[in-house]
Amino acid sequence: MGVYGRGNGYLMKIITRYLAREVYTAMLVVILVLLAIFLSNQFVRYLHYAAAGNLPGQGIKILLLLQLPILSAVLLPVSLFLAILLAYGRLYADSEMTIFVACGVSPLRLLKITFGFSAIVMVLVAVLSFWVNPKVDSYSDRILAGAVTTTALDMVKPNSFTSVAKDRLIFYVDDVSRDKEKFSRVFVATQPTANELADNVKLSVVMAKSAHQKENNETGDVYIVLTDGYRYVGTPGKNDYEVIKYDEYSVRMQQDVGASFRENTSSIPTLKLWHDRRDKRAAAELHWRISLPLSALILTLLGTPLSKIRPRHGRYAKLIPAILLYVAYANFLFLAKAWIKSGVLSPVLGMWWVHGLMLLVAVFLISQQIGWQNMFYRSKTQS
Repeated sequence: MGVYGRGNGYLMKIITRYLAREVYTAMLVVILVLLAIFLSNQFVRYLHYAAAGNLPGQGIKILLLLQLPILSAVLLPVSLFLAILLAYGRLYADSEMTIFVACGVSPLRLLKITFGFSAIVMVLVAVLSFWVNPKVDSYSDRILAGAVTTTALDMVKPNSFTSVAKDRLIFYVDDVSRDKEKFSRVFVATQPTANELADNVKLSVVMAKSAHQKENNETGDVYIVLTDGYRYVGTPGKNDYEVIKYDEYSVRMQQDVGASFRENTSSIPTLKLWHDRRDKRAAAELHWRISLPLSALILTLLGTPLSKIRPRHGRYAKLIPAILLYVAYANFLFLAKAWIKSGVLSPVLGMWWVHGLMLLVAVFLISQQIGWQNMFYRSKTQS
């Protein structure tokens, strides 16, 4: 019995390695295809930014690279799901799975083996979702926010008036350095917004002998630092102007697009989201991050029974129904996230109802394959 047990254990290791190779190879192919598709969409989006003057051309490559971990966290679970369907579907179609069953690989044992594959994916997705991607998102936001200002300053030309920051700032310079960071004999007029006018904020005109660009490393804000000049503050048509002489004066470039990027909750650290989980937007983002690794587990439960097909029925027989089931799952998650953010769903309920619903579907599919009565009995005898 001992020799048989050792031989059977060795055989199971060989089968497990074979299944792992099949699943991971298929998953690699699937995720590369999906990444190519989604990165192409992002590339088009960034091209629109560049065409609108909101992003320098060299920034596109960096932003696309930063999208890799963000997209991977979303695409890894579905890639695993499709890989299980493709790999196991081929084994069923070629009757290889019949041989594995004869060697002792029952549906529950197959599910247990597949859990080992999904556990690795779950850990990787959790690391990306909880720790890596918030930092990557924050860095991407800073690049986009800085790019808005940088490209605006690139528009400044010598001996001509240039409006930037949605016409809030009017620039006139006599000379500009090649790197667009130093200016000589500068005129800057700041036009208050409607809200600022309501708060009695006055028109400001600044003149300086020279100026240079400076970035705050902590906030990512870009400033124009003017040196040795005068500042005129007042209301047009009135004699209440103030004249202030200064040695150095800083004007912050308005980052309208950048500000909207920084409001994105995807760049907030997970620990801060947990502390702010009573807030609807924070709760929605927190539930979304939890859903990504959890979906890898649930999709494994769904994919393993769905991959079973009869011999000579074709390896893709159940691919379309499985994809439709995933689309429904993903859409429910997106819908739940929007409902949490808008206050329709309680943050306590969150997205758990979606996972619970799909878990019930998975249990039903597994029970259809092995029978309700044998489901827990076989699990105990094979453990």
